[in-house]
Amino acid sequence: MANISIVTDSTADLPPHLYSDYGITVVPLLVHFGDEVYRDGVDLSSEEFYAKLTSSSVLPRTSQPPPRDFQVVYEDLLSKSDGVVSIHLSSRLSGTYQSAAIAASMVKGGPVRVIDGRLASAANGLVVLEAARMAREGASMDDIVARAQDLVGKVRVFFTVDTLEYLQKNGRIGRAAAFLGTVLSIRPLLWLQDGEVAPYEKVRGSRQRILARLVAVVKEHAPAGKRLRAAVIHAVSPDEAAALKQIMERDFPCEEVLTATVGPVIGCHAGPGTMAIAFHPVD
Repeated sequence: MANISIVTDSTADLPPHLYSDYGITVVPLLVHFGDEVYRDGVDLSSEEFYAKLTSSSVLPRTSQPPPRDFQVVYEDLLSKSDGVVSIHLSSRLSGTYQSAAIAASMVKGGPVRVIDGRLASAANGLVVLEAARMAREGASMDDIVARAQDLVGKVRVFFTVDTLEYLQKNGRIGRAAAFLGTVLSIRPLLWLQDGEVAPYEKVRGSRQRILARLVAVVKEHAPAGKRLRAAVIHAVSPDEAAALKQIMERDFPCEEVLTATVGPVIGCHAGPGTMAIAFHPVD
């Protein structure tokens, strides 16, 4: 049996206990409030971040970890495992994947495979979790990489934001720029397509209406006859997330539905009130 270590970055936004349960190593991105720099999830929790976001006059920005941070992690893990599989936030949204790839090229002592997840938040976390499950069962590096790369193309994530302001100001709005300037009664439904934020449709009416539409869109895209693993992802909307989780468990053939909180880095770009559902079929 192979002994493969799994690495991701802090934007995977999985529930913290899963990192320890599955031995997943997390490399934090950085959040900047003016001259103050915080390591995502280390120096700044989600609760602290959203409190600071709403009280600060400074719009935060983010940056990827330097290659050295990944190199230190890879070398440590290679001293006690047969190889490393490192799965990261979409390269179209961040330079994190590039930092990890540079570090992998500098490491001696064992193989490191770096995967561009082409996803964000717990949508990418679902891929990381599948890789970690396989690693715990002793799967080979090649099998883990093949499954992760296959899953990257199968995970779907649909989401809504309270305002497009954060995506626009942080330069992550992508093709969803088409929704800018819509009237207040129109709410954007977005998805990640080819690794970047893209418009899906505009929904007129209340927040309850767009959340209902979010579930309907998941139903439209869920493969018939397949069981699902899913994540309900929220930014300081725990009650709504709990209600959506109940709906997913009741109306869909789910093996598992995680509840995940949008962490500081993704929160910088999406803002409070963001709600998402990510899912993939179970083979």
